[in-house]
Amino acid sequence: METSERDKVNKDGGNIKDGKNSVFAEPQTELFCPEELNLNEETAQENEVSVVKNYFLMSPQDLLDELKTLVDNFPVERIKKDVEAIKDAFYKYLAENEEEEESSSESVDEVIFDLVEEEFDKYLEKYREKKYEYTRNTESYKEENYRQKLAIIEELKDLIKEEEDLNLTFQKFHDIQNRWKEIAQVPQNYVKDLWDTWHYNVEKFYDYVKINKELRDLDLRRNLEAKNLLIRKAEALLEHPSVVEAFAQLQQYHDTWREIGPVPRDQREQIWERFKEASYKLNRKHQAYFDQLKQERQINVQMKIDLCERIEKLNQKNPKSVKEWQKAFNELSNIFDEWKAIGFVPKKENTELYARLRKGRDEFFSKRRAYYKAQKQIAMANFKLKKELCEKAKAISNSEDWQTTADALIKLQKQWRQIGPVPHKLSVALWVEFRDACDTFFNRKIEHQKMLSEQYAVNLKEKEALIVELKNFVLSKNESKNIDALKQFRQRWNNIGFVPIKEKERLQQKFYAVLDEKYRQLKISDAQRKIIRMKERFESSGHKFDSNRVVNSERERLFNRIMQLENEISLLDNNVGFFASSKNADSMIADVRKKISKAKEEIRKMEEQIKLIDKEFE
Repeated sequence: METSERDKVNKDGGNIKDGKNSVFAEPQTELFCPEELNLNEETAQENEVSVVKNYFLMSPQDLLDELKTLVDNFPVERIKKDVEAIKDAFYKYLAENEEEEESSSESVDEVIFDLVEEEFDKYLEKYREKKYEYTRNTESYKEENYRQKLAIIEELKDLIKEEEDLNLTFQKFHDIQNRWKEIAQVPQNYVKDLWDTWHYNVEKFYDYVKINKELRDLDLRRNLEAKNLLIRKAEALLEHPSVVEAFAQLQQYHDTWREIGPVPRDQREQIWERFKEASYKLNRKHQAYFDQLKQERQINVQMKIDLCERIEKLNQKNPKSVKEWQKAFNELSNIFDEWKAIGFVPKKENTELYARLRKGRDEFFSKRRAYYKAQKQIAMANFKLKKELCEKAKAISNSEDWQTTADALIKLQKQWRQIGPVPHKLSVALWVEFRDACDTFFNRKIEHQKMLSEQYAVNLKEKEALIVELKNFVLSKNESKNIDALKQFRQRWNNIGFVPIKEKERLQQKFYAVLDEKYRQLKISDAQRKIIRMKERFESSGHKFDSNRVVNSERERLFNRIMQLENEISLLDNNVGFFASSKNADSMIADVRKKISKAKEEIRKMEEQIKLIDKEFE
């Protein structure tokens, strides 16, 4: 490529320019301004110190300790990126750990975290103050450097006017040069004029003092050797593995080149072309690198736009349960992980996209907090309901009304399951309280049933022995004593108590079968026997025998049957008259009269039963 093409302005690279103030300026003057090779925005981003630690894995206390260490022990200009990362991690933790199921009272952990957050904010403010002081001091420092360099230029002007030994004058000149080099940065807006003025007076010094040719030649040769060394270093940068680092180093070489001073005139153009050629090649390589970087960053821009759209779509959903919110939160976390894995984007787009990302994140957490706040209110209402069930369960846990209390507790347990969740911090203790109340009763019930089972086994043996005794009982000739004896057997049977449920019916049938057989052996009427058995049955079932309800019920049943039989007799009497003219009248009349006689006998027995009932239960 021709020199004229290389010297064209390249706005993207920002380093190849025409004119005497360029890094490719006219070789006769060799005047260069530092801003000609300043790193562009992409280079500056690439050379930032990367954050080594993964702050997003640290606890709030660890983040606070890390912030303290940085602010108290490191220069503020070196910790900016780390402080920003720590701040993002801390407030991300704060946003993502909104309490989802909390009690109404403040926990110890909340108090501790509030203290950490308070101290964290204090150290952030301390960092901002140091940063402001650094910026203020840096500008003041540059202004002071500028004043010192102006004073050195004035010394150089005065040196030109002195008439003394050339060797001494040249020594003073080198002292002025060295002090000039030792002074660091000046405000950017003064750089160009300052360098122009300095080199103008340097050239004027060489032309004015007319120093000894041998000393001048020696100085020029030394400058030539120094510049040749810089050329070799600049050419070696073409093989450097990092284009960005090589480009930054080249800027330092150009600064050094300007400080060295003039070389023999016949060598000026040659060495300048070599240095300029190496600079041009590296600049083109640097430009190609950033052209590719720009393409990659445009891809990164689109990837980050897609992530912002994903968050916005996520915010359009309305999760209805904790499980759905957790799923949405996991998706949001994945989006942030993907965001962090994407490389650089241009600063302007990055600022806009990050603001869009944070807006979506803030909207998500705002809706999430609102949901959990509502859930917390519901959970607290559920807590009150379950607390009431606990109190009810504890109130009856010592009851000895076993079946009724067991049914009541089972009902409370069903109600408990129908009530929704309560705050997590209260649920375990509340459940333990309710379960203990239920367990207290049912454990007592089990012990009671165990004791009953043992007693039932004893009762079983006693009843089986009583049946054998009843079978072997011999009736006497005294009817009244026999009835009393049988009544005592029945009473002893009832007094023995319960037996195992699977044996109850068998024993009952066996006992009353033997008892009925003994009553049949007695010389008493069927009506009497029925009354005695009825009374026994009533007593064995636990009825109160002076109760009018049971007696009246039986009496009413007998009266109703008597009235039914009387109606039947009346009907049969009427039918006798109709049978007189029939061929088989005698046999039919005899059959009707037989039915009438049977009905009257049944009435007589029932009336006897009524009299006995009145006598026994009056």
